[in-house]
Formats: sequence, structure tokens, C-alpha cells
Amino acid sequence: MALPVVYHWRNLFVRKTTTLLTVLVLAAVVGVFTWMMGFSDSLTRSLSTASDAKKIIILKRGATSESNSAIPIEEFSRLNQLTKVARDPKTDQPLLSPEMMVQVSLPRVRDGGKTWGNVALRGVTETAFAVHRNVKPTGRVFATGSREVLVGLAAAKQFGGLKIDEKIELGYSSDREYTIVGFFSAGGGPMESEIWGYLPSLMNAYNRTMYSSASLLLMDGADPEKVIEKIKGPAIQLEAQTEGQYWHQQSRNVITYLMITRLLVAVMSLAAVFSIANTMFAMVAGRTREIAMLRTMGYSGRHILTGFVLEAVLLSLMGGVIGCLACLGWLWVVGNTKDMFGATTFTTLAFEIHLTPDTIILALASVTAVGVVGALIPAIRASDIEVIGALREP
Repeated sequence: MALPVVYHWRNLFVRKTTTLLTVLVLAAVVGVFTWMMGFSDSLTRSLSTASDAKKIIILKRGATSESNSAIPIEEFSRLNQLTKVARDPKTDQPLLSPEMMVQVSLPRVRDGGKTWGNVALRGVTETAFAVHRNVKPTGRVFATGSREVLVGLAAAKQFGGLKIDEKIELGYSSDREYTIVGFFSAGGGPMESEIWGYLPSLMNAYNRTMYSSASLLLMDGADPEKVIEKIKGPAIQLEAQTEGQYWHQQSRNVITYLMITRLLVAVMSLAAVFSIANTMFAMVAGRTREIAMLRTMGYSGRHILTGFVLEAVLLSLMGGVIGCLACLGWLWVVGNTKDMFGATTFTTLAFEIHLTPDTIILALASVTAVGVVGALIPAIRASDIEVIGALREP
């Protein structure tokens, strides 16, 4: 018969200082791991919504993003040669959207406006709402003859001054007031971090004569790679990517950040393994007579080994639960809305970090594995204690 769980639970509190330090180390590891996983999952979900396989983003040759691209109107007109573009069922016009991209600096809400971020301002026509199929206005759309804009829901949460009926100063010299008349969602994707306005109005406000980019929607059955090859070819001579390819390229800096964070967690996990091993070795050293007595009572070496591993698992789960709660508390205190810069532009991508049940389960499972690894060698040593010699110890 195995030793009761309550026996192992009580043993954890015999050496309170050692147990507390070990729990704190584990809590730190789990807290960082949980935050990293929440960050990674939230960003992945945001970018996954911007992966419409039928949508192609077109830039000037040599440009790395919409913000540093400039397509003359005559070059944009060459795109009318394409035959695989979907058409609006109401007007029979090709779903080809000319767009202008600039940046506007706004204060962040989370720190009371102490820091500012660059928010993408996109000039579009009515066609854009059909091309960008995940963009859904939640109120009325801007009027083409007025200075009005729509704001993405993520941008409205992250940056100040973006409420309905508020004025925002735009234009080359920030000398033109535009009224916010509604919000729009984009499935949590990157475009939800933008502000949209009527293309001719914004081009006039910023003295622009060229488009930043163009987006088109392919008809059913069209091969995106063949269309991209045609756009890059001698007849059109523009750069093109699927939406998924474009946003993957823009998130390269995040991949680097996540690699560094994972390395940090790996180092911290190794420290946690040694911390648990040290705690368990101390327990074994201080309980040799107790272990010997358990053996004389009929408990086998396997029971002793299992018991010490169980104590390490209980220790790990304590640290894991505290770490998850600390991460949730941190997000509650500082807020879960974050933003990051693109790899080739200073335009921000706003998103919200949420800790899902899957993330918490993964964190607890991982710290349990760390506990087992750290306890294994001390537990084997405990199970191999020579009974007679241990009972003779003073």
C-alpha cells in the first residue's frame, strides 16, 4: 500500500524556508512562461485572421511594407490587365482596392498618454470593404463628401482620443479635423489597429498623388502564385504577396523576440530543476532514519521513490498555480492590451493578451515535468538507502 498523500503534503512544510524559495523560483518560471505563451497565442491569433488566401497585397518594387511604398496611378492602372480578379456582384466592377497608408501619432491609454505610438491611417474607397472581407463596420461608414473616419476596435482600446464624435487632427500639417463616426472590427487582425478614411479626401489632406498599395480579391479557383507571377512580370512590374505572406514578413521581429524569451524560459527552467533537486536532496538527507523506518514497516523502495516524486510534483504545482495567478494579476494591473512594431515600419499592431485554459494547463503540465525531472535522482537515492546503517545513525 502506498503512503498517504497527506503524509507527503505535511513533509513539504517541515523545511519552510527551503520550500518557500523553491516555490518562488517555480512561480517565476511559470509566470514568465505563461505570459510568453499568452503573448505568442494572442499574436498568432491576430495574424491568422490576416491570411486570406484569395487576397493579394501589391506594393511598389523594392518596397518592404505599405508605409514605404508608392505606386503611381498609371502603374496601378496596369492591374486592370489581370483576368482572375473577383468582381462585385452588384456593379460587376473588379474587386481591386487602391489604398494610401500614412501614420498618425497618438497617446497610449495604458500609461495615461506618457508614451505615444504610430497608428496606421488607411485611405480607402467603398471597394475596400469587399476586398478586406474580415473588416466589418459596427456603425455607419464615413461619408465620401465629409471629413470622417472609422477606427478599428483594437486601436480604440489602445490609443486615446478615438471615441465616437471626437475630432482627430490629420493632414500633412495636422491642420484638418476629421470626425470619428464609427468603429470597425477585423476579427482581431492587424487592420483592427488602423484608422480608415475616404481615399480622395486623405490623399488631398496629405498632398499625395500616388497610392501606397493595392489589394485585390481573386475569383474562386484562381491560383495566387500565378497571379503574383503575372504582377511581377514585365507587363505590370509591381511587387505582390498573399496577405499571409505579407504579415508573416512584417512579424519577423516578433519571432526573434519569442526566440529570446524561450531561451530565457529554458535557462530559468534549468535553474528550477536544480532548485527542486537541491530541495529534494536536503529532504532525503534529513529523513534517512524516517525512510529506514518506513522500509521496516513494509514500504518498498518503489513506494519511497514514488513518494518523493509526488512531493516534488506537489511542490511544482504550488509554484505553478502561484505563477499563473501572478501572471493574471500582472495583466489585470498593467492591462492586457499591447502593441508591437512591424519589422520594416514603426506602425503599431495592437492586440490583447488572454490566458486561455489551454495555456494554463500547458504551464502546469510543464512545471510538473520539471518537478519530476528534478526529483528523480534524489528519489532514487532515497529508495536505495541501506536500512540497517540508516537506523544506526544518531
